[in-house]
Amino acid sequence: MKWTHFYIDENLPGGSSWGTGGIGLADFDGDGNLDVAITRRITQTAYWYHRLDDEHWQRHIIGSSEYLDKCLGAIAMDVDNDGHPDLVCSHIWFRNPGCLIDSPDEPWQLFEYPGHGHDIVSADVNADGRADIITYDGHTLAWYDCADGLCEHIICTGRDDHSGVAPQGVGDITGNGYPDIVLIGTWYENPGTPDGIWQAHHWPYLGVEQASYGPSMRCCLVDLDKSGDLDIIYSDCDTSGSHVYIVKNLGHGHSWQRIQLPDPAGNPETGSFHSLIVADFDQDGVFEIFSGEQEDPDHYMEAYGRRAMKPLGLHERGIMWRMENGTYMPFVIHEGKPGWHDAVAGDITGNGCLDIISKVWKTDGSRCHLDFWRNDIKSGEYE
Repeated sequence: MKWTHFYIDENLPGGSSWGTGGIGLADFDGDGNLDVAITRRITQTAYWYHRLDDEHWQRHIIGSSEYLDKCLGAIAMDVDNDGHPDLVCSHIWFRNPGCLIDSPDEPWQLFEYPGHGHDIVSADVNADGRADIITYDGHTLAWYDCADGLCEHIICTGRDDHSGVAPQGVGDITGNGYPDIVLIGTWYENPGTPDGIWQAHHWPYLGVEQASYGPSMRCCLVDLDKSGDLDIIYSDCDTSGSHVYIVKNLGHGHSWQRIQLPDPAGNPETGSFHSLIVADFDQDGVFEIFSGEQEDPDHYMEAYGRRAMKPLGLHERGIMWRMENGTYMPFVIHEGKPGWHDAVAGDITGNGCLDIISKVWKTDGSRCHLDFWRNDIKSGEYE
C-alpha cells in the first residue's frame, strides 16, 4: 500500500500551543464531499475545512465557547434530525445552519448539554432509529437521547481510567439488537430500556505498567474474523510502551482470547498509539488495523515514576497491520513527523478507497497541524 501526505492546515490557529480536539468527518455543506472539523483549546474555537483539492483546503469558523479550552473528543452527527450533520463536543454541540454550500461562513448555533469527557462517540443506544451521544470522562459513562431533548442516562460511574470507548467501542455483543459498550476491562450489556441497569461483564484487558496517564486505550468493536461475534481491537494510548491487541469473542461476550500484535521492527520502544482504525483499506475483503504514534514529547511525568509519552529518539510511525499467512503483521507506512494523535477514515477523494485524516495533540516542532493521508492503492489515478 502507498500513501501520500498532504497538509489540510500546516499551521493551525494558535501555532504550537497544544490541544486540538476532534475529528469530525462529514459532508457539512451538502456538496457530496467529506469535510473535516476540529477544535483548538488556545483559541476556544471550532473550525471546519472544505476540500478544494488534495493540497488546498479552506478553513471556516464554526463557533467559539469557553468549553473548548478543555475539549478533546468530538463527533460529527445529526443531533436534531434535520438532515445536516452537526458537531458534538464536550458540554456543547454546534448546529449546522444548513446553508454552508452558499454561505460557508454562516455561524453555527451553539447548545449546551451535560455530557463531557475524553471520549465522545455516537450510536443508536435505544434502537429507536436515531443516533445518540455517548460520553466518557474516565469516571462516568453516559448516553444522551437525541430523540428526547438529550435526556441524560448514566450507564456507570465511579471508574478511574483515562479513556476507553472511542473511536468505536460500541456494538451489539449479545446479538439482541441493542448496542453494548466496551471500557477498559469491562463491557456493559445494554438492558434494552432507557433506565434499565447495564450489567457489567469482564474481558481480558492488559495495559501498560506505569502508564503516563494511567489506564487508557482506543477501542473498536468489529467482527474481525467474520464469525458472527464482535471482537475487541484495542490500542494502548496516552503513554509510551503501547501495543495493539485483538481480543477474540469466542461466543456472545462470555469467553475471550487476547492476542498481542507484533510491534513494528526498528526501535524496540513504542510511543502512544492514540489513533486506531479498523477498516478494509486495500479492498481485499479483509480488515486492516491502523495506528500511529504521537508526536507528543512530554517527559515531565517521569519525575512521578511514570513513563514518558514519547521515548527519546523515537521517530513516529504510522503502522498498518495486514493479514499475512493468517497472522496480522505490521507495515510502516510513514516514519517521522508528522505524527499522529486521533485519526479517522473516509473516502475523501471519492474514488471508493478509504483515506485517513489525522491531527496532533502536542507538536514536537513549531506548528500544530491537521493532515490528510491519501490512499494510493489505485495509484494509476495519480500518475
